Amino acid sequence: MTTRGVTIRVGIADDFPVVLRGIEAILAPCTDIALHFSAESIAQLMAALAQTPVDVLLCDYAFDDDPHADGLDLLKRLRRHHPAMKVIFLSAHAQPQIISSALELGAAGFIGKNRSDFVNLPQAIYSVQGGQVYLPQSLSSALLGSLFSVNPRQSGLGQLSERELVVARMICQGMSITAIAERLHRSPKTISNQKVAAMKKLGVSNDVELSRVFQSLGD
Repeated sequence: MTTRGVTIRVGIADDFPVVLRGIEAILAPCTDIALHFSAESIAQLMAALAQTPVDVLLCDYAFDDDPHADGLDLLKRLRRHHPAMKVIFLSAHAQPQIISSALELGAAGFIGKNRSDFVNLPQAIYSVQGGQVYLPQSLSSALLGSLFSVNPRQSGLGQLSERELVVARMICQGMSITAIAERLHRSPKTISNQKVAAMKKLGVSNDVELSRVFQSLGD
């Protein structure tokens, strides 16, 4: 919990402007939370942090301006340059393996991009500033369940970043690169890069082999 009278400096980073505006609106009534910047890209984020250090960063797990890097790569950079800063990741499709890896590397929390989780953003900020790790109940339950199950995805689909997993699944459903790009509001080049990255990690060379991997793992 926060110490009353002490203002927590917060930064937010997400490549969806609507997400940034939503977070800003949720944090606005909190008089002990000061929003110092909103960044829409990794480049903007790093520049903002160089000028305005913060106590807590609410950060998207993946950015399209750096399609080959996932949240783990970004977290390593952030921890190297800003070791005292608490990082809470935001994600629409968090997998237990992704959450676990992020926490092991020093993330302070993980939150889903849904209304029920977002309304608790102030509580998440207070918790991590107080030295706790924050996970909403939905993600905490999923992570706990994965710890007590034998899951072949740990050596298969668990290798993929969240966006690679979403793109690969949609490819297996028969959707084209163009259709996926329109559905996810991303560029066809970004979707293609994420598809190639997923296929490389899974050791497959075409869509048929990709579908077989998903079927064999029961996805």
